[in-house]
Amino acid sequence: MTQIATPEDQARWNYHDGGLGPLAIHVGPVDRDGKRLAIAQRNGTEYRDKLDTSAAWMRAKFRDRVIERFGLGEDAHEFIEGELIAKADAEDARADSAPLQTPVVICMADVEPKEIKWYWEGRIPAGRITLFVGRPGEGKSFATVYMAANTSTGTPFPDGAKCEKGSVLLLTAEDDPGDTIRPRLDAHRADCSKVHLLSAVRGLGVEGEYERLISLADVDAIEATLKTLPDCRLVVVDPIGSFLGGKTDAHRDNEVRAVLAPIAKLAEKYGPAVVVVAHRRKAQGATADDLALGSRAFTGIARAVWHVSRDPKEKQRRLMLPGKNNLAAEGTGLAFTIAGEPASVHWEREAVDMSADDSLAAEQAAARPGPGADAQREAVEFLQQRLADGPTPTKDVEAEAKAMAISLSTLRRARKQLGVKAIRPICPGPWFLQAPGKAFTVERLKELERLERLESVEESSGINIPTKLYGVLGAQDVQDTESDDYGDRNGEF
Repeated sequence: MTQIATPEDQARWNYHDGGLGPLAIHVGPVDRDGKRLAIAQRNGTEYRDKLDTSAAWMRAKFRDRVIERFGLGEDAHEFIEGELIAKADAEDARADSAPLQTPVVICMADVEPKEIKWYWEGRIPAGRITLFVGRPGEGKSFATVYMAANTSTGTPFPDGAKCEKGSVLLLTAEDDPGDTIRPRLDAHRADCSKVHLLSAVRGLGVEGEYERLISLADVDAIEATLKTLPDCRLVVVDPIGSFLGGKTDAHRDNEVRAVLAPIAKLAEKYGPAVVVVAHRRKAQGATADDLALGSRAFTGIARAVWHVSRDPKEKQRRLMLPGKNNLAAEGTGLAFTIAGEPASVHWEREAVDMSADDSLAAEQAAARPGPGADAQREAVEFLQQRLADGPTPTKDVEAEAKAMAISLSTLRRARKQLGVKAIRPICPGPWFLQAPGKAFTVERLKELERLERLESVEESSGINIPTKLYGVLGAQDVQDTESDDYGDRNGEF
């Protein structure tokens, strides 16, 4: 962009405006729409607009707005008109004289090797972008608030890794600062003087002064903020979809990279870890990293990816599992719960030996329809019906399952799913399968005897199975199942 007027022009304009300061007109190159960015500056105030400098009516509109904005006289018309044309011509001449491409070649012998710096050792690199992926309500924001609090006080991470004390910059759109963010920080014992929220930018536009929500396209504003926080160790963007800007399509790789690449440069320049929170898509993917909502550029530009989800076996337990990590070997996951009022994160001491891909594979296997799922469902229904009356000889159950084309491996999985146990009341003696809450009773033993279910094992072992079992149950009169003689065992084995 051609930026300054000649000394002669500035002196001439100083004379016209009564010596109140020079008016500078800057004109940029032509963009894809055929327009240029034109900026008028005077005494630290500026007015900017986009226009086609070859169109007289656009130059006149810009000229009139500048005169009105700065309170200039009509004699400023000629100066502004001339500056727009002259600066546009100078910018075109500069662009024409510049080579279209200049190769930049770096000899690797000239590159000094350096160690990777970590915000969270082995998990979240410093000076790089890290992605947190998960469904809404899984605990992503709680995890980032925990990290912000730890950073503000220098408290070590739950796995014992060191946390360097410093400032934190938050860009958050879904949580209210007063009723959500501050109470959560207090619950995690944060030093709130070290935590800062970047919420908006102010400027001067066609309609006067304005204030709007910050976006990642506001690179200058973000950099200016980082300059005021030289000890910044962590930047959190939560969620990324709220900060891409209205003109960025989150599903287009080139547009996402155009927004994130400058942020990655800022992270590298100033050193903080940038944790970007993203929602998870509903569709299935081959890997867990494929499930980040939007373009694959999100996971591509990030150097590490973490997935936050609920433990399917214990909904209050959250899992933080590793996805890709370009800077370290694949590590272990972590688990935490959210409890208290106000709520806070409570980490488990033991690591979780599972990756995000492992978790996704288990999730998809459980939800996948097909012959395997149908066979196990049939086996579960068979066991529920077969063991409804109480413990049943294992050989009988397996024989009936085989007759129904239910394999022993499928039967074992169904037993595990239902919590069915194999018991042996007397030894030596037969094994029985027992469903939860269906313990041995004298009445059940009589039913088995009546159905002659114990004859085969009695003949093969030479043991009088009914007599032995009645003895174990403490029965004195097997004909009277209501007798108080069984009170100590409540009629159960």
